[in-house]
Amino acid sequence: MASGKRQHLVPQQMIRRFSGTDGKLVELHKESLRIGSRRRSPRGILYMDDYYRDVCSDFDDDLLKKVEQKFAQFYPKITDEEKPEELCSDGGASLIDWISAMLCRTQSLSILSQAIIQKELSPSLMISDNGSKLLHNIIRSDYFKDCQDRLSRQHFKWKKKIFSENCDIIITDNPVCETNGLQDGGSATLVPLSKRLILIRGLDQAVERFRNATIDEINLFLFAWAYKSIYAAEKHTLESIKEMLEGIDNKEWYAAARKPLFGLPERIKEKDIPSDVNISQWYNDMKDTYGETILPED
Repeated sequence: MASGKRQHLVPQQMIRRFSGTDGKLVELHKESLRIGSRRRSPRGILYMDDYYRDVCSDFDDDLLKKVEQKFAQFYPKITDEEKPEELCSDGGASLIDWISAMLCRTQSLSILSQAIIQKELSPSLMISDNGSKLLHNIIRSDYFKDCQDRLSRQHFKWKKKIFSENCDIIITDNPVCETNGLQDGGSATLVPLSKRLILIRGLDQAVERFRNATIDEINLFLFAWAYKSIYAAEKHTLESIKEMLEGIDNKEWYAAARKPLFGLPERIKEKDIPSDVNISQWYNDMKDTYGETILPED
């Protein structure tokens, strides 16, 4: 039987920048903490067949490929040179689009959206697989535009953190992560760009908190927000993560970190939103603290 169209959840041009000298990576399975026995090429990991296709369109063809192709001319300039270049205005806009696409292309947005839908809809209402795919692509499209708006606001700071040789950043099936914003300084966005370079976005205090983080702290955070698969250039990086996890005394954090997406889908289903909270207004007010939008009105 012919398989469907292979569609990467994480683009291959990103995966390659986390690979070893042989161009391959090794996998850590999140639930079992089992490290794979063979090295894998970027083409053969982090994909699903027909993942972005619905009955009307293909989100990959409609948006993701265009974003990837445009960013491809700038990606090497900030990751492959000994001294990363500063991006021009077109490059900066391309980076914002690429990060926005990364935040809506993996399984995280679909899974979190599904958790909310299941909680809000009557159990008697069923959505077909085709209807679900169409709904998720609509959500992806809307969220992409929202991320473009939010990430380009003027009060945000963008800082790089470069690690030394033998301090490899991992890549997961949910590589670009956003914190919940409950800590001092608000939310931060972590954008691993290669096994040495991570980009951090947020207000000053949030950015500095992660710029002062060690490679172990960064990798544990990325591990916690993975869905199920973690990859690294070398096996010893994954062995180090496993050893750190098994030595953590905070059992509640450890349990949440082992779950998909840090256990957030479960928490969404379990917790009720206070009846007196206007979520839409709260979200717009939060975005306004980051400065005015620079995008034109529709």
